Amino acid sequence: MAVETGKYADVYRSWQQHLFNFNLAVRETQTPGLRKPQLAALYAALGHLVMAPATPATIVMPTGTGKTDTMLGLLIAGRLTRTLVLVPSDPLRSQLVEKCTELKKLREIGAVSATALNPVVRAIGSSLSADEVQQLVEANVIVATPQALQRFEQPTLEALAGLCSHLIIDEAHHVAAQTWSRVKNAFNNKPCLQFTATPFREDNQPLDGKIIYNYPLKDAQNDGYFKAIEFHPVREYNLELADQVVADKAVALLRDDRARGFNHLLIVRARSQKRAAELFELYKQHEDLSPILIHSKVHNRAKLLGEIVEKKYKIIVCVNMLGEGFDLPELKIAAIHDQHRSPAVTLQFIGRLTRVDDTLGDAKFVANIANQKVDYQMAALYKENADWSAVIRDVSQDKIAREIEKETFIEQFPEDANAEDIFGLNPNPKISAIAYHVELEYWRPEKAKHFSHKKESLQLLSINEEADTIIMVTRRETPVSWAHTSSIVDTNWVLYLAYYHTPDKTLFVHSSGDESQTNRFLNLISKDARRISGEPTFRTLHGIKLMKLQNVGLSRMRKGLRFTMHVGRDINTVIGEIENGTARKSNIFATGYEDGQRTTVGCSHKGKIWEMNSSSINDWIEWCKRASQKLNDATINPSEVLKDVLRSEKIEAAWPEGLFYADWPTSILIENEQKISLVDRAEVFNLLDVELGKPRRIDALTLEVPMRATAVDGAERQLPDITIRLLDDDYKFSCPEVRIVLPEESSFEQYLDINPLVLLAVDGSMVEGNYRYYSPNSLDLKLPVALIEPWDWGTTQIHKESMRVDRNLDTVQGFTYRRIENDYSFIFNDDGAGEIADLVAIKHNKDAIFIDLYHCKYCPQQDGQARPGARVSDVYEVCGQASRSVKWLHTEEKFFNRLLQRYQQSLPKGFDRILKGDPLDLELLRNKCHDHEMVFRFVIVQPGISADKVSADQLAVLGTSYSYIKSVSGSDVRVITSI
Repeated sequence: MAVETGKYADVYRSWQQHLFNFNLAVRETQTPGLRKPQLAALYAALGHLVMAPATPATIVMPTGTGKTDTMLGLLIAGRLTRTLVLVPSDPLRSQLVEKCTELKKLREIGAVSATALNPVVRAIGSSLSADEVQQLVEANVIVATPQALQRFEQPTLEALAGLCSHLIIDEAHHVAAQTWSRVKNAFNNKPCLQFTATPFREDNQPLDGKIIYNYPLKDAQNDGYFKAIEFHPVREYNLELADQVVADKAVALLRDDRARGFNHLLIVRARSQKRAAELFELYKQHEDLSPILIHSKVHNRAKLLGEIVEKKYKIIVCVNMLGEGFDLPELKIAAIHDQHRSPAVTLQFIGRLTRVDDTLGDAKFVANIANQKVDYQMAALYKENADWSAVIRDVSQDKIAREIEKETFIEQFPEDANAEDIFGLNPNPKISAIAYHVELEYWRPEKAKHFSHKKESLQLLSINEEADTIIMVTRRETPVSWAHTSSIVDTNWVLYLAYYHTPDKTLFVHSSGDESQTNRFLNLISKDARRISGEPTFRTLHGIKLMKLQNVGLSRMRKGLRFTMHVGRDINTVIGEIENGTARKSNIFATGYEDGQRTTVGCSHKGKIWEMNSSSINDWIEWCKRASQKLNDATINPSEVLKDVLRSEKIEAAWPEGLFYADWPTSILIENEQKISLVDRAEVFNLLDVELGKPRRIDALTLEVPMRATAVDGAERQLPDITIRLLDDDYKFSCPEVRIVLPEESSFEQYLDINPLVLLAVDGSMVEGNYRYYSPNSLDLKLPVALIEPWDWGTTQIHKESMRVDRNLDTVQGFTYRRIENDYSFIFNDDGAGEIADLVAIKHNKDAIFIDLYHCKYCPQQDGQARPGARVSDVYEVCGQASRSVKWLHTEEKFFNRLLQRYQQSLPKGFDRILKGDPLDLELLRNKCHDHEMVFRFVIVQPGISADKVSADQLAVLGTSYSYIKSVSGSDVRVITSI
């Protein structure tokens, strides 16, 4: 520390002699003093600085509860020698310098007396040299942004850290940024206090630092630190009108408040500069309210901000402005045209408008509650009768509770440097383990402390006795492979994990090292451990539907051939050997579906089990618990787990007959399908709005797959066909006119060459690339006749399929709607390219949401008449549509978002898709889907099939679709026909 001289020394000496007044304000008697959260936070911070000064700590105080003055009070009450205060923005830096220089509020309430001199404050606004940093010795407080410190050379930054005794970070949820982390690293082992209203980072990672004080938002509301919040919803599903409706409502509220004598201002929130400019056109007509547009690229921004503070403008249209660090109590009305999707940012934004000021009224928020695209917690804000005061309290408490829950798990480990260092590494192990049966008395986690090996040294160890978990990190040095010398070595860091699942007496061990290292660790922490190996290991394959083996290792008992590895077309040949006992399973890695979701699973005869995934230690433990259930289930016969596995065979000479369905590659899930687009002749189509038709067999070596799409204007477009050529030992896709965007634009046909379409054949097999996949037990399955339900269609024009805009009930879709209308509370007409189903029918109870997807198809006319019969062509397309819709399983709110999007897009064309119910029903269901089970059922409606004349070919196609849907979803398929 530099020598203390001049004014700096005078100030610091005055702080040492000063007695900070910790009196609590009493509102009833108007006794001045600290607010309750300020007093509690100061006590917590001072205690932490005494007990654990080298450990980063977090203080949670909602916006408007006096967080800034708490930080300033800590400087004097804690007699901090020299403090660097890190803030996220230039406006906040300027405001903090001003407040710190005067200590105005602390002096007004009597917390700081005249004995204590105001600090010498310096602001860092640009890069400094090491010599210039030393001149900051004159300051008691240094205020900087991470952007300014980013320009510091490392030696200069270290010089600044050496000069300061403490680091305080304001708005600490920004600390994830690399610029902040660099500063924190420079201050390692120095006291670091983080202040924030929202202790969760925007990247969903935990905020480093133990929460030593949390003032709940509920208490802040009850204690009167927030004005009440009024929510004024509008409901406009026509996107072309929504902005005007929000603007009209917000301006009306502003005029009413100002007429009642409140000097309120209106802030208009937009997500982008382009959107802000569009919205400004709506507001600038109100000239008497002096609208202004401001964002980062507006000229004279600093001048405009000053004029905004002077309240020259009554309506402020902005993009991410007037947020953190901007203190203007008159901002009381917000028009939210574009919602924040992040709870953290939403809470910050709301807090700016809810500060207590007796001369001002309550905060008011206006938003369009139709089809909110936010997470389920934020969706609660946009309900018809939402109590925003309660919602932001509950969301805040829930998010903070999760952060505290994470800390609780970590705190179960000993409070020592090892645990802190381990979790500071953010471990993300591969999901893998070897399982052992171990009696409880032989589980000895404390023995891990005695780890010792001449080539491997223990570096970090932490034991969670409550959760039966060990985390250990070692350092191993081995000779390099390319030289005979001991002067240089390879250094490897090895992670060890152990989890004991008490109900099954099963120990799971993970190591990033080799088998000998794993065994050494196992023998240290347990006794008489019996590895779960051999056939029981393969129980982990149980319950995997449409299982496709990616690679298989076999142990053989032939002379000179002990082990073989098989991939691709070799796999189906060896499955028979496994089943007849001529070869033994050594290791298997497979993909498939479990509970309707894609999954991976690997297992070996030696006992190793794994997924193709890495995740947190918490997730690894949960995976171990699920694996334990299968490994210890004696009712699972390992010899039967492969009975339904998909075989593969290479397609040669000709494409197979009977291909009736095409879908996107298996790599495209519904979660990313909405983020992918196709471009055709400069027109962009979201992949969800593109539909693949029935593959056409042009000749033995050529397939064509038609594409149609719904454009932005709602019109249907026919896109270029996708051509698939079968080559001698390969395949080739062709669609040169189309490009794919994910997220960058590239060749669509090149993408398909790597990620081929999935084609379904009548016999139940699937084609990907130039390979055909099938399960012998599901080939040529016929639909169970019991699932056929014949209807009397009367005089319905069954050759007409769709109701269209005019709701023509004399159609297949219209008759179906009339037939089912009384069975459901909500029915949606989703007919058209990109549909989920022709009719989406929903009913629900207190526990579950039942969603029936009706896929309708017309009966083609022959000689001017539509006659039901046994034509197999009548079932191809409708079965393909039903098979395709199974991908909407487990999509939760995305399913309802899609319906709401389709509803909104159709309204400008006069097409109201809701046949029964109203849009509010969709919103309520979207909110409920997070805590209700969603049960999907699938219905094929084809009056062209005669139940009396149904053919074997028709039953085969229906059976293939039934088998596919049943395997993925577990649901049965109803088939509606004619009599």
